[in-house]
Amino acid sequence: MKKGKVYLVGAGPGDPGLITRKALKCIREADVIIYDHLASESFLNEAGNDAELIYAGKCAGHHHMKQSEIEMLLTEKAMEGKNVVRLKGGDPLIFGRGSEEALALNREGIPWEVVPGISSAYSVPAYGGIPVTHRGLASSVHIITGHEKPGKSGSDVDYHTLAKEKGTLVFLMGVSRLGEIAHKLIGEGKVKDTPAAVIQEGTTAHQKMVTGTLENIQDRVQEAGIRPPAIFLVGAVAGLSDKLQWFAKGSLFGQRILLTGTRPLVHTLHERIDDLGGEAFDMSLIQIYPESDEKLSQGLLKETGDLKPFSWIVFTSSNGVRVFFDFIRRQAVDFRQLASVRFAVIGQGTRQCLGEYGFQADLMPRSFTAEALADELRQNVSGSEPILLFRAAQASEKMSERLKEAGMNYTDLAAYATIPDMRKAELLRSCLENVDMITFASASAVKAFCVMTEGMDRRSFGKIVCIGPVTAACAQKQGLDVAKTADIYTTEGLINSLMEVAENGNDQTAETAEEQ
Repeated sequence: MKKGKVYLVGAGPGDPGLITRKALKCIREADVIIYDHLASESFLNEAGNDAELIYAGKCAGHHHMKQSEIEMLLTEKAMEGKNVVRLKGGDPLIFGRGSEEALALNREGIPWEVVPGISSAYSVPAYGGIPVTHRGLASSVHIITGHEKPGKSGSDVDYHTLAKEKGTLVFLMGVSRLGEIAHKLIGEGKVKDTPAAVIQEGTTAHQKMVTGTLENIQDRVQEAGIRPPAIFLVGAVAGLSDKLQWFAKGSLFGQRILLTGTRPLVHTLHERIDDLGGEAFDMSLIQIYPESDEKLSQGLLKETGDLKPFSWIVFTSSNGVRVFFDFIRRQAVDFRQLASVRFAVIGQGTRQCLGEYGFQADLMPRSFTAEALADELRQNVSGSEPILLFRAAQASEKMSERLKEAGMNYTDLAAYATIPDMRKAELLRSCLENVDMITFASASAVKAFCVMTEGMDRRSFGKIVCIGPVTAACAQKQGLDVAKTADIYTTEGLINSLMEVAENGNDQTAETAEEQ
């Protein structure tokens, strides 16, 4: 078997917007992704539906997998002919042990490539208003590990030389040894009142910074409750932070928000949350599996390959819209065959998705439920007009039952399945430890979420915001406490609700209507 290739990929410091285009391309094309604790959860939402996701979980004080085990795993997966991404926080070659993994791959003759990432060494200070170099203050920058190998006799860090440097000193992973590092620098002659700063969770919504001097920075860090991951910065440039502070703005700043919808939906929400200063984690919990082309052809096409003569096509979700149009494109069906077809949709999101393909919805109920849509069809469609109900296999049978009761001429086609993406269960459980709000845009996402978090204390989750009352009712039935149901059942409605919850806390008194 031909050997695969391994990509040692840097995911950047935490802000999902700081990953490179090449890194995203690698993630999207990977057969296997082996990721660590520092990579943003959003990146894994870009993985293919069949990609294998493996958590290596290396962080200070806790190693989910030993380094030797990671190297063996990289080798094994590549030997199977797979395209492997080793996803690391920051840059893989700056204290990321990427070079050790590359050497291990060399020994086995496995091809590999490095995709550099933005390092926290300079990006985190930049988000804190601290340039690591500045004319007249610092003409050099020195990056030092603050976390040397446990049990090591002596130190490879030359504090005597560092104390005499006029440039900026950046200690990565050094918070637990902050006092020791400061003491050694002062002991070697560094001036006590040299400006210093410590930045926790830099480039994220939970960024927290403390400034001071080399002499008092440890006390200030302890008073502020700073904890890893954080960087320690020493040098005159730390004194510029007050003047150059630009981060930490927007009505959602400080809020980490988990987005559980479909990929197109969470991409839209993510951009808006970024604009408002929040930090979004994209985690689509449902995988969409279309039926085989053979089954779809039986339901949609004549023997000639033309579309069957439907007067109406009914879509109950944006997923259905995409599955339908992807199929007729694969079959090279001329879109002009849809010229006389009218479309019915269940809500704003589905209508918007249909519009992306150049078609307008002819019918949409005021209340966004299957029952309401069925009633609208009964009132607006004659019994002889052929209707195609294009839906998920797991969808409610209520619409079909109402159309049947009315004697409507319809075809019920279960065109795709929605299945919980259990690859993300461990990732989800880890992410929930540090999110402030969670959005749900469908009952199926709620159910998948609850399956993946079975056994966890649901009272400890972030505040939950739902796109509509059907989703909210499902969440409450599953034992989740819903903080807010959107007043307008669209992505913009969700954004408005997130801002309200961020500002006011829980609000369960809003009027409810139905959802998309």
